[in-house]
This record gives sequence, structure tokens and C-alpha cells, in this order.
Amino acid sequence: SRLYNRRGSSGINAEYGNQCLDNAGGSDTFGQHLQIWGCHNLGNNQFWMYRKDRRIMGLLYVFDVDGLSPGSNVILVWIDHKSDRQFFDYNTKTQQLIHRRSGLCVDRHATSRDVIIERCDEYRSQQRWTFQYTYSDRPL
Repeated sequence: SRLYNRRGSSGINAEYGNQCLDNAGGSDTFGQHLQIWGCHNLGNNQFWMYRKDRRIMGLLYVFDVDGLSPGSNVILVWIDHKSDRQFFDYNTKTQQLIHRRSGLCVDRHATSRDVIIERCDEYRSQQRWTFQYTYSDRPL
């Protein structure tokens, strides 16, 4: 599979309906859990950029995880240049976001709106994500 460097992305949509990764309520709370909500294309709480360094960043925060085991939450924190927990690869074939350090995939929690990392299963629709818009795509 090929990984792509996507810069300037906006919404990250779930495959199974009109759902987007969301900074719930546009909160600026450090460490807040990333959630999934209906896509609305309003405000900045659903705007994410997949950076060249493989971090996913909103207006204030980047994606991180609060643990390295299945079921750990994806959280929003400041960039930490000493951390190796803020990097995610995107597999264009399976449409999975893979947390680099743990090797686990971004997934939707079974009973809440929280977004977690879980064992990768390319057939699991809750692990398929698409970038709504991209301004620059090139193979890594």
C-alpha cells in the first residue's frame, strides 16, 4: 500500500454515514477526547490538517493518544517535539489512520462518540476515514 503526504486537508469523514472527526463543541480544553459527530462544514471543530510530519492538527491541537493499548482514547494536545505518540500514517488502500507507535488504527468507540485506537481490521467500516478535501497529494 502507498502512503500519501496530504497537506491542507479539511474534514476527516467516517465511511459509514455523514460523520466527521470533531473537537466536540470547539472546546479548547487540553487533553479533550476526540469525538465523532455529524458533518456540518461550519466552524473549525471539524477542520484537520494531515501534516508532512504525519501529525494531524486542528487550530490549536494535534492528535495524540492517552495510552498505547487497544481502547485508548485519541486526545487533543499541544505539539510535543519529544513525543513519539503524535504520528499517524494514512493507508490509502484501506483508508485507515494508523497510530505509528502502537500500530493500532483510529476507530469509533462502540458505546460512545469517543474516538479510540483499536486493533486494525481492514474490513471494519468504523476504521475507514476519508479526507474531505486535499490541496496537495504526493506519494511518500
